[in-house]
Amino acid sequence: MEHDIVNVAQTKQPAIFTQFMNLVKNNELSHAYLFTGEDGAGQFSVAMGVAMRLFCTNVQNGMPCGKCAECVRIMNYDHPDVVVTKPDGQSIKIDQIRHVKSEFTKSAMEGSKKVFIISEAEKMTTGAANGLLKFIEEPTGNVVSFLISKNRNLVLPTIISRTQVVEFPSLSKKLMVKELQSSGVKPSEVNLMISITNSLDQIKGWLKDDWFASTQKMLEKWFIYLVKDNTMAMPFIQMSLMPLITNKDRQRIVISMMLSLFDDVLETKYGTLAEERVKYPSILEQTKLAASKWRNDQILKMLDELLDVNKSMAVNVNFQNIIEALTLKILEISKS
Repeated sequence: MEHDIVNVAQTKQPAIFTQFMNLVKNNELSHAYLFTGEDGAGQFSVAMGVAMRLFCTNVQNGMPCGKCAECVRIMNYDHPDVVVTKPDGQSIKIDQIRHVKSEFTKSAMEGSKKVFIISEAEKMTTGAANGLLKFIEEPTGNVVSFLISKNRNLVLPTIISRTQVVEFPSLSKKLMVKELQSSGVKPSEVNLMISITNSLDQIKGWLKDDWFASTQKMLEKWFIYLVKDNTMAMPFIQMSLMPLITNKDRQRIVISMMLSLFDDVLETKYGTLAEERVKYPSILEQTKLAASKWRNDQILKMLDELLDVNKSMAVNVNFQNIIEALTLKILEISKS
């Protein structure tokens, strides 16, 4: 039982875990990491394992022992210098981050180190995320922060830019692409699908009635209206997009698809979008046009608006109203 966390980390992500053990050994840890990947890919176990290695009093072959008092306290969430924050209900609220911030500014109670682990970081409210930013940017003392999120597209870009992002693989991308192609998925859909999920079962559900391909085409048309500052984007939502969005699950997928679309724009702007990773290849020219037309701050504001949609959905606002308000806001930002 004592070794569960270390065993899980070693089993699920042997290369990543070994790399972090070496970083600790060589005193080369950065101050902030974002661990991303599907649920169950081992992110939390690796973060906890790193915390145990930092405090373990009986390191065995470069690994935490899992048995000493320090390791046991960490596993029991009872160590004053290892703070774990999880969503309180639907979100991580600013009060929770204020607690973390107060811990940041204290000197470690039982040593010179302090570790913060924030699970489901994508559920931080915008206020909570902004409250955390400067402490990630300018940590006090010997502090290591681990933010864990199953989808980096749902984390504020400003947070991503201030952390080292570590992608936790489930299936390798090559294997995932191969399996999707053998399932009859069109090449134009593969990158978008694997940007949203690593679950083959989920993807197979999307393929049943050609829903995913139809929605992708509608979002491409919606985006072209936005790039052209064309207010026809508004009636288009009601006439063409909403008939496809028939339940909550599809609402969430559509938001992820929108985020991936604007992620293409941002990466094109930064010159980091490799051709083989383009998620909307059929509108690549319009994506390039948007990247040249919109400033960095405009694209980041648009992404922030998209991320805020999750909050509106959490309080059961009508989804069509949410998307129409989002569209208006993007059109406003485009002209600002």
